[in-house]
Amino acid sequence: MSEHFEEVSTRDEIWRARPVDARLVGIVVAREGMPSIVEQREQLTAFGVPIAGFRHPAPNVVESWEERLNRLFGRLDKGDVVVVTSAHVFGRDAAEETQTIAELGRRGIMIKVLAHSE
Repeated sequence: MSEHFEEVSTRDEIWRARPVDARLVGIVVAREGMPSIVEQREQLTAFGVPIAGFRHPAPNVVESWEERLNRLFGRLDKGDVVVVTSAHVFGRDAAEETQTIAELGRRGIMIKVLAHSE
C-alpha cells in the first residue's frame, strides 16, 4: 500500500522501527467486522503501545468520516508511529483505507499493523 505502512508480528519490531523521539500512538475504532474496542486496546497494550486517555466513544456523536479524519490528523505529528490492529481502522472500505493511509504517509506518519496468525 505504502512505504509508510508495515505489518509487524512482535513487540520488538514496533520499537525497532520507531524513529528516535517519535510518539507511538495506538488507535482503536468501533466498526462492524472488527474486534471490540476493548479487545483492540488489549492487543495494542500487549505489544507495548500506550493508549493514553482511553475511553469508549460516545455512540450518539454525529460526525462525518472526514471530520473524524481531520480530528485525527490534527493530533498526529510528522514522525509519529500509528499502531492499529487492522488497516480497517482507517476507513469504511478499501478506498477510504487507502486514501487515509496515503494521507498519513504524506504527513510523514508511519503506520504499523499488528499481524494476526489465523
